[in-house]
Amino acid sequence: MDSILYDLEFAKNDQRLANVFPKEQEIFYTGFVNSIGADGVILNTYDDTGQADGAVYIQFDAIDNVEFDSPDLDNMLETIQIAENDQLFTVTDQIPVFVSTSDLIKQVVEAAYKNKQFLVLTRSDLEHYQEGAVTAIHENDFEMHLVDKFNLTHEITTTFKYTEAEIVEFSGRELAVETATWPKIAQQQPESRLTLTDAKGFYAFLKNAEQKQELITINDETKSPNFFVGTVNAVNETEVLCNLVDMAGQFGGYSLIRLDAIASITLQSDYMQVMKAFIGYQKKNQTFVQPVLNEERLFDATDDLMMALLKQTETFSRVLSIALLSSAREMGYVTDVTADTFRFHVIDPDLYVDQTGVEIAIEEVDELSFDFLNAVLIENHLRDKGLL
Repeated sequence: MDSILYDLEFAKNDQRLANVFPKEQEIFYTGFVNSIGADGVILNTYDDTGQADGAVYIQFDAIDNVEFDSPDLDNMLETIQIAENDQLFTVTDQIPVFVSTSDLIKQVVEAAYKNKQFLVLTRSDLEHYQEGAVTAIHENDFEMHLVDKFNLTHEITTTFKYTEAEIVEFSGRELAVETATWPKIAQQQPESRLTLTDAKGFYAFLKNAEQKQELITINDETKSPNFFVGTVNAVNETEVLCNLVDMAGQFGGYSLIRLDAIASITLQSDYMQVMKAFIGYQKKNQTFVQPVLNEERLFDATDDLMMALLKQTETFSRVLSIALLSSAREMGYVTDVTADTFRFHVIDPDLYVDQTGVEIAIEEVDELSFDFLNAVLIENHLRDKGLL
């Protein structure tokens, strides 16, 4: 504990960007130390695109280790600078000023209660995070009205002791939209889930969604927790290209998906009702599309879309993400495109570029995503360094 506290104090006093790694979690938080109290630390956090993304309180006992000097952090500092230079839309909520001589968790909860802001709370003995609004505060505990974006009927009020709140995220991008839109969402009737699982009907279903520009959800064949939400840009009998939206309701780039890689398509659900509210909020506030992105591209479904996109990304040295039948998703760029294969150069999280690359058969590609924010920012970063 002494070494963790020392590292946090050093990062704060030296204004170092730091990574804080919680115990027993795969995720970690990157940011500048806002405050250090007797009970924990508050970081002003950034997401992987370099955007300021609210803050997080982390109890000391929940911290595994702290890092303030690494290639990852050096790259993130540059990414933050690029995001600032590109004047990306960020959350406008001000992070409160915290008093280090008082328990930080109480101040976080009290500020959320006063401003009616949503929180995300994580506790080691709970399988899932808890999300909702603080409805009452007491001397030793507080009450939260918990909501579920995937099941609008699942609403409960529960009590947490301050000492049980190990990690609390607040004032972030998605939470700000949720805070603003939930009063309207709460008045809507929950929707019965409408999902198609018969692959024989996928093409007709997607063609109809394209014509009506309806929001849909696509789940891929891997049955992974990842899914795509968006509208159909172009579709033929073998592949579909979608305009995606991210979890905060902003434009999230394009994704080409083979129809035989799709497990199901959803046209109606509680989550999609929530996403429509998020999208409406972003469009009303003119924050739906980040300044460096373009949501107006049109594609010709009569083409071999996979081949056309691979050739295009090769010509312009564009960064993209691919998912293969046999492996996880990778970020990189392509060269040497032929009728059957291409060479893929992986860009790892530390922005190391595999200059040699590996040959991949086009038929192995299940999904190809491009022109999303992280890809564009990485591309700009590598161009500035002369690596692309």
